[in-house]
Amino acid sequence: MIIDKGKFKHLTLKVVDTGTKDAAWNMAMDQALLEKAHIYGPFLRFLSFSPECVLVGYFQSVNQEIRTGYCKEAGIDINRRITGGGAIYFDPSQLGWEIIGKISDFPYTLRELSKIFGSAVAYALSKIGINAEFRERNDIEVKGKKISGMGGVTYEGNFLFQGTLLAEDKIERMLKSLKVPIEKLNPKEIDSVRERVTCIEHEIGYVPERDKLKSVLLSGIKEFLGVKLVHSEIPEEVKKIHREILSYFRSEKWVNKIVFPEEEQDVLNGYFRTENGTIKVSMTINTRKKAIRNTLITGDFFLNPPDSIYRIESLLKNIRFNPDNVREIVHDFFMKYAPSGIKEDDLLTAIKEVFKKWHLIEAGFTPKEANDIFLVNISDLGSFKPQVFLLPYCSKDTDCSLRYENNCTVCGLCTVGDAYGLSYEYGLEPVTITSFEDLMETFDKLKSKGIYEYIGSCCEAFYVKHQEEFFESGLKGLLINIENTTCYDLGKAKEAYKGRFESQTTLNLPLIRKTLSIISQYNMKGVKK
Repeated sequence: MIIDKGKFKHLTLKVVDTGTKDAAWNMAMDQALLEKAHIYGPFLRFLSFSPECVLVGYFQSVNQEIRTGYCKEAGIDINRRITGGGAIYFDPSQLGWEIIGKISDFPYTLRELSKIFGSAVAYALSKIGINAEFRERNDIEVKGKKISGMGGVTYEGNFLFQGTLLAEDKIERMLKSLKVPIEKLNPKEIDSVRERVTCIEHEIGYVPERDKLKSVLLSGIKEFLGVKLVHSEIPEEVKKIHREILSYFRSEKWVNKIVFPEEEQDVLNGYFRTENGTIKVSMTINTRKKAIRNTLITGDFFLNPPDSIYRIESLLKNIRFNPDNVREIVHDFFMKYAPSGIKEDDLLTAIKEVFKKWHLIEAGFTPKEANDIFLVNISDLGSFKPQVFLLPYCSKDTDCSLRYENNCTVCGLCTVGDAYGLSYEYGLEPVTITSFEDLMETFDKLKSKGIYEYIGSCCEAFYVKHQEEFFESGLKGLLINIENTTCYDLGKAKEAYKGRFESQTTLNLPLIRKTLSIISQYNMKGVKK
């Protein structure tokens, strides 16, 4: 669609500014204006929020999208929009804008209006030195970084299209409020998201006064759309509707209008270590709808231009969780933009690891449990029949005389002994691995005995670092993550590599027990009970 400036010279927008109100008040006003837009509109409304709030999209479930515990402790309001789309965070520095009118006055689809209105706001930002542009999937970006999100809804011949401008840097607050595809919310992860989002403060060095920002938007929208603007007030009939419905928009019935089980939506992670660095793909997956809600791609890899990764992420959002669908999207992106650095197959391999986690969920694991399991040279558990259990020496008691030996007396003083007991219970031969070289030698010994499948336990960092060696071994393996602080967390990876790590880690015994039980069920019947 080619956008020509001045498309709407025949229209006059009534400018209303409802100031700073709470979330319920603003949502009820959206509904009231939308219902009467064909009589009193079209409107250009400006709005702000106080207290700060999080808003889920109309079709979303609060418990799936919002960290409700944090929000309640922090005094962050929670409400629901009348428009679709994802959950968003508002702080008082942000300025929201809305265009509300009859569809017949704006004869375009919501997708087309998104591009028209998004381009108008991007044009307005250029007036304060911000080189912004509209991006498909309803975002306005600056050099690949999101500065504004948008969404719309239709109602009985009317439409409402809205967006907001990020003004101050509140990224950390936002991440703690919303369930985004990161796990630990540590500084590194927060900085990773900050690379994908920008705000007016970052772009021009300060936050303009609200009236100044509103003036910039008014000027840019007027010029770009070609409309006339007249300042107006909220019509009395709209105010009356607003008063009548406000209590409903404050109610739990509205806020929790849609409730889905929290456990049906969570983050799944996939890793792939390449010569260009390690790629980590984190996808928020809705298991009921089998859909990808959000994608975050991080790591120490190289990709140029740098904003390429943000563009891929935006494409892998609100789509079917289907390998062929994802593969086609990634392939089309690399064909169109030809970025340098990591290869198309590298990224697809990391994504394939996410799909392996999906197979684990189908086998009976929760998303959190699936993220703590790494599958080596296998996609699912259907024909997996391990014979040995490889256990890390670092989980043995530090005073144990057998800490650096391949066996264990099952004395009960550490989780390795418990894992040995479980191994015997399920007919597996337990072996303690005392160093990386010992692991490689053990792989060779297993193959010489005709054993090609194993269960093991190691930390996530060890798996990622040695992923290539695990895969090239030719053995089929299932690795279960260690539960607590590891040598990598303590900066002792070199000592651990040589078998000299002196601290003690803990095996995830509940997950080990569950894994052994599920595999046993597969082996006995060929399918899970």
